[in-house]
Amino acid sequence: MTRPVVWVLVNDLGRTGVPIALARLAAWSPATRALDLRVIARQGGPVEALLTNAGVDVVVLEPPTGRSPASIVAVATAQLGWPAPGAAVRSAWWRRQVRHLDRPDIVLIHGAGALPLATALGPRTDGARVVLHLHELDTALGRSAASADLELLPGLDHVMAVTEPVLRLAVARGVDAGRTSLVPGAVDDPPGGWDAPSPRRGGPDPVDVVSIGEAGWRKGTDRAIAAAYELRRLVPAARWHWVGTGFPPAWAFAVGSTTPLEWHDACGDPWALVAAPAVVVIPSREDPLPLVALEAGARAIPVVATATGGLPALLADRRGTIVGQGALQDLVAAVQAAIDHPGPARLDAERLWEHVRQHHRLDAVGPRWLAALTGE
Repeated sequence: MTRPVVWVLVNDLGRTGVPIALARLAAWSPATRALDLRVIARQGGPVEALLTNAGVDVVVLEPPTGRSPASIVAVATAQLGWPAPGAAVRSAWWRRQVRHLDRPDIVLIHGAGALPLATALGPRTDGARVVLHLHELDTALGRSAASADLELLPGLDHVMAVTEPVLRLAVARGVDAGRTSLVPGAVDDPPGGWDAPSPRRGGPDPVDVVSIGEAGWRKGTDRAIAAAYELRRLVPAARWHWVGTGFPPAWAFAVGSTTPLEWHDACGDPWALVAAPAVVVIPSREDPLPLVALEAGARAIPVVATATGGLPALLADRRGTIVGQGALQDLVAAVQAAIDHPGPARLDAERLWEHVRQHHRLDAVGPRWLAALTGE
């Protein structure tokens, strides 16, 4: 039987949670056997190699640096107050880029950032089943797509949401609750497999604390800086690492001194940069369900996080520690407790490991993703 052709639309293929989630699901072998996947990305990035290595065709619409001439026209006309003509030019250019592809049976809009692609490529996708995998909460949703693109949501055939708060947001935006499903983030198998939790162990000194993500307001990097100052006073041996895109140079002037975080560039395996973290800290202001929490759980590493998105549910029932938004002293106290009392922290981490093993392995998430795509 011929496999359904699936166009997967994604804003970019950078090393962030949304593209990585796509790469994991696309490389999941039952999906590659059942579907003819064609990924169409506005911008390329390192995740493109993961997709092509899994045998998935990838089309990138914009050049690696800068913008295509059509996108320059679109930006220029928008700045002049006439967005429609430039957007039409860019849409026509994008459609030319995919004219060699077979028309899709299914269109997957992976993340709200790909909604503009869905609008632009609409004339090439008539008659296809259209599914959105929504990863964004309110602030990110509002800046991922224009209001006209968000008006597509109620007419979609199905909307997957990574957490309950994201699902509620979709329904509030007009999506029929009967056409939604929860399809959370998935993790690869941990280095030691799923036979038993086996966190990497380090020596007693120094003590490593790790946060992972693209530095900025949404990820709460400023909170990590402030908490790291206080933690260094309370636990002088502690070293707080931030793995991912670093802060802009101007931050040093704003803070007024060298920040107490040790910065590491984003890489293919951020967990290889720090041998045995005592705790992973997620200080985000708005995060639907960061993959770092699931990856820490798969490695049985204790997690401390601020209350946002699906993190309170993930870390409930003593699977980790949740503190309130803006409760900086509580955040520091929770990190210090994980360092000073490793036994209870390890028990929490083992409970999180079991939860991730049951609910966030690819073999648990993949079938739900595949069913939502095909409508079966």
